[in-house]
Amino acid sequence: MTTEYEFKTISTTDTLPIRQRVLKPHLRAEECVNPGDDLPTTFHFGLFISGNLVSVATFIQESHPAFAAGYPYRLRGMATDDSYRGLGLGQKLVRFGVEELKSRRCDLVWFNARIKAFPFYERLGFSFYGPLFDIKDIGPHKTMYKHLIPR
Repeated sequence: MTTEYEFKTISTTDTLPIRQRVLKPHLRAEECVNPGDDLPTTFHFGLFISGNLVSVATFIQESHPAFAAGYPYRLRGMATDDSYRGLGLGQKLVRFGVEELKSRRCDLVWFNARIKAFPFYERLGFSFYGPLFDIKDIGPHKTMYKHLIPR
């Protein structure tokens, strides 16, 4: 099945319904705002099918104490609507975001991944860092990262 899609820059508010449904169903949508969402250096990208927003990803300029990087970004709030999972759309959106960050000279992308998302991010070339840790009301996570400029 060929799926026609397009990427667009979206607002924090646009991301919230999908973030809430997929990532934090125990919260109201307006409670799914992340620190840094509204910084001028933050990018929110959406993947649309037939004009409908089906996948979201946010990239926030933020360092991680374990990684030396000159211009690091953190991926947050990556989510694809359940009815569109398994089509590779989330991978397309993350790749799009990473390519956009590379074009802006970002040298590292990192994030905290849920256990069930590990294979998704491993397929995209991300590596693990550190031990498993728990995020209240959400569950176990591990930090994952990828250097975008060869070291």
